[in-house]
Amino acid sequence: MAEDYNKQKVYLTDISREPNAGGRKQARIELRALKDAYALKIETDMMPKEENTVPDTKLFRVTAYCTADGYDLKNLYKYLKSNSLCNKVSMYFGECLYTLMNFKGSGERHDCFFYEYGVVVCWGMSEMQESMIVKLVEKYEENGHEPSEVEIESFKYGITDNPFIINDVIYLNSENHFTKMVISIAIAKSVKLDYFENLVDNTIDAVKEFPEEVEREGKVSKSKKEILKMIGKLHRLRFNLNLGSNILDEPEFVWDYPAFSSLYETCKRYLDIKPRADLLNRRCDVINGILEILNENTNRSSIEKFEVVLIIIILSNVVLIISQMIEMYIRLLNKS
Repeated sequence: MAEDYNKQKVYLTDISREPNAGGRKQARIELRALKDAYALKIETDMMPKEENTVPDTKLFRVTAYCTADGYDLKNLYKYLKSNSLCNKVSMYFGECLYTLMNFKGSGERHDCFFYEYGVVVCWGMSEMQESMIVKLVEKYEENGHEPSEVEIESFKYGITDNPFIINDVIYLNSENHFTKMVISIAIAKSVKLDYFENLVDNTIDAVKEFPEEVEREGKVSKSKKEILKMIGKLHRLRFNLNLGSNILDEPEFVWDYPAFSSLYETCKRYLDIKPRADLLNRRCDVINGILEILNENTNRSSIEKFEVVLIIIILSNVVLIISQMIEMYIRLLNKS
């Protein structure tokens, strides 16, 4: 068992945090630190109205990794069912795969949630154990991301009587895995949005010089093919955000178990899921507007070039006809 465990290790130092650890994410984390405590209504429990104070309790890691566009949950489920490290494996509505991990020599609880849109959320694991999970899921990834593109969000959690969340620390009143799953859905959507936000940032970097170039030169240096490729990438991003994944939809689990609705909405509000998604769509609209104008400009340039070529061809034919007529006239004169 120890030998298998060592084979599956992948150290998280191999996953570069630098390219994605920009000011945007850091600023959002700092803003969350300024928020008041959010009371978590877990199932049907009524929360106390008094102000929450930070309890003195042991804290454990909660880490989310966005490693791919999606996971093949069906085959991953089969693999985990046959893996001796997994004490329990359950699939929920085809969108979330849960497993309770059993790491040798560890007396702590280790919950792991895999989501169909390429995110895994680990509860109560060490960094080395998390690295094993990231390595394990690699063969079930759909369009896996490069290590430098992997997005990571980190939290802490502990157990206390009055559940709430503050400063990226989640206080629960039990180790109930359904509660963790609902919170994990919000965290998974947040880290997936991190990935989309990074793609939009890269697109903005690619197009931000275009308006100045048009103003200065009256045209852009990019070809029509390059512009169409950028438009295609942008539409693919918007499709994945709004239609290709269920990031903006209410989870099936919450639909079927409305007692968890308040908990999910609280976590979604704490992580600013909706305003971030709305902002992302607005930024995509602006980029799309710029690219469409450039595409029209290249179309116009192509039409103008075609018109010039057509005029040259017509003029060439006219000159040819006139020269032939002159030649015929000269022949007639010579005969007479």
